[in-house]
Amino acid sequence: MPDDQAWKILIVDDEQEVHILTRTVLKDVIFDNKALVFLSAYDSKSTRKILREESDIAIILMDVVMEEDDTGLELIRYIREELGNRLTRIILRTGAPGEAPERRIIVDYEINDYKEKVDLTTPRLFTSIIKSLRNYRDLISMGNINRELEGSRERLTRVIKSSSELYVSRTLDTFVNDLIVQAAAMLNRQGNVLLMQSATDPVFYTEGKWIEGKSAEDFLAPAVIRTLENYDESSAYLEGDFFIGRLTSFDNTALYLISDGCANVSEDEMQMMEIFFSNVNIVYNNLSLKEDSQTTQSEMIGLLGDVIENRDSELLGHVSRVSEYAIYLARKLDFPEEDIIILRDAVSMHDIGKIGIFDSILNKPGRLTPEEFEEMKKHTDIGYEILRFSSRKLFQMAAIIAREHHERWDGKGYPRGHAGEQIHRLGRISCIADVFDALSNDRAYRKAWSFEKTIQFIKNGRGTQFDPLMVDLFLEDQDCIREIKVRGMD
Repeated sequence: MPDDQAWKILIVDDEQEVHILTRTVLKDVIFDNKALVFLSAYDSKSTRKILREESDIAIILMDVVMEEDDTGLELIRYIREELGNRLTRIILRTGAPGEAPERRIIVDYEINDYKEKVDLTTPRLFTSIIKSLRNYRDLISMGNINRELEGSRERLTRVIKSSSELYVSRTLDTFVNDLIVQAAAMLNRQGNVLLMQSATDPVFYTEGKWIEGKSAEDFLAPAVIRTLENYDESSAYLEGDFFIGRLTSFDNTALYLISDGCANVSEDEMQMMEIFFSNVNIVYNNLSLKEDSQTTQSEMIGLLGDVIENRDSELLGHVSRVSEYAIYLARKLDFPEEDIIILRDAVSMHDIGKIGIFDSILNKPGRLTPEEFEEMKKHTDIGYEILRFSSRKLFQMAAIIAREHHERWDGKGYPRGHAGEQIHRLGRISCIADVFDALSNDRAYRKAWSFEKTIQFIKNGRGTQFDPLMVDLFLEDQDCIREIKVRGMD
């Protein structure tokens, strides 16, 4: 009879007659639609061997006295302590109860019942067997439940950990990268994971970038495409070999994560992925809102920059180019990507204070007089006063840049004459970017310098006008600087 259709009963006794009688008395017992199957051991050595080989014995009928007076008791210690078996029910039987008093045995040893051998043929043995089988069955069921709970706990822990990794994403770009990594790990996938931004007008994200000009048919099976077009809920589901996770943002823009080779994903794993995608959909919504807000904010700042540029004819294109130079240098200084995004808009407002300078000074076709230059210098403080009252990081950064982009490393700049690291690094970055663009473009009182002459001026200003480290980093990739300059002239 297969092991899973019978209860294993181990009889441990050095008397052959006990084995025969026990099997005879219990041979017709059925419990929970399963019969009994018997194993026999006649000494300590054979008992230990069976116990090592059979891990699912339901009941042991154990004699006390065999080779030694306490052989049975030592076997009980072996079972409970060395093997760590707490499930098997042990019924201790003795033909000499005086040598193993019931009360002491029950207190000192982890047994489940105590019988005298005279009870072998009575209903008491049947009752004891049924009671022990019921206990064993319930313990096994409880163990299975505990294992399921532990498995659920581990899966939930994985979901929480993976979701938490995505909660620290600062931008949609970092989010999609993190989403691919975490989803692949949870699906035990090493590759072939793709992000798709729309079911009807797809843009694909792979190898760290968005790819346009591809159709869904280039990547996906027809059945998967039909599923994407007809599915309008945020969830995780399977379509053949494909796993599909769908996220939706506040404006109903869908983001699909698709992985092939997932036919063997279990029901438990799918439940885990459903919870995971439900959690990260919150992150996706928040980042989508944030990006939308930043886009709107950037557009407004761009309009403000246009107003400033239109007042000063020399500034046409200056704002955008200075922003690009500043971002180029900030990346070399390992600024966080979130700050890079903010910096673009913050630097765009570096000359916002010129809104308070007279047109006659701003648009004078020639060099300024000392008095006019003193008036022009006020644009740094005016810009700072305009921006400093906002608690938003963008405007705090912009206020610093507006005030400090004309400070010099040697302390001879304005408005406060700060030197060295007294100058905020945002001011030091903006100073190099602003001067480079000003020199390499036409002004009313002079023509634009050549690229080479402007580069040499920046080199010569190392340690006097400019932060030495920033000069070194800025000049590392002159082809990139030239590209920014050329692009900004379009």
